[in-house]
Amino acid sequence: MSSPSSEPSRRLFLALWPDATLRAQLAGLAAEAAGARQIAAADLHLTLVFLGATPPARRADYEAALADLPALELELCLDRYGYWPRTGILWLGPQHTPAALLERVALLHQRLANCGFIPERRPFQAHVTLARRWPGPAPQPAPSRALCWPVRDLVLVESLPQPHGTRYRVLRRWPRD
Repeated sequence: MSSPSSEPSRRLFLALWPDATLRAQLAGLAAEAAGARQIAAADLHLTLVFLGATPPARRADYEAALADLPALELELCLDRYGYWPRTGILWLGPQHTPAALLERVALLHQRLANCGFIPERRPFQAHVTLARRWPGPAPQPAPSRALCWPVRDLVLVESLPQPHGTRYRVLRRWPRD
């Protein structure tokens, strides 16, 4: 067994992770909108903070900084499609991002900054990626039904490169499960 200092960095991020019911609903909208280009249902999520390549000691620092994170309780209604031409991403997001979610992202940045984390320069945009390499534009009109997500926790996730795309594995949940 290797020591923690010899373990490689892992590609990590903090996210909202839908339960099985919401995941099935998201997958249905992804199939409706994106067809064969959709993201696998098991990988649908909403990234809050991208941590990037993270060595074990830094991961431990991040987890310690978030150990007493207060519970998150909000309802997030995903009710519009969006498309980013530069990256070819088709996404589903809220028309209006709840202030509580924006405050949570700011709190995460604040706590992680004490561990040397430097946030992305782009402003936070709440979204669930439905498809990659989408030719555009975003489907019109809005989704046939809004999905309302009762958010209660967030997760630490590892990106796992695979031959046919990236898969994700939840490593930890706050509040602690």
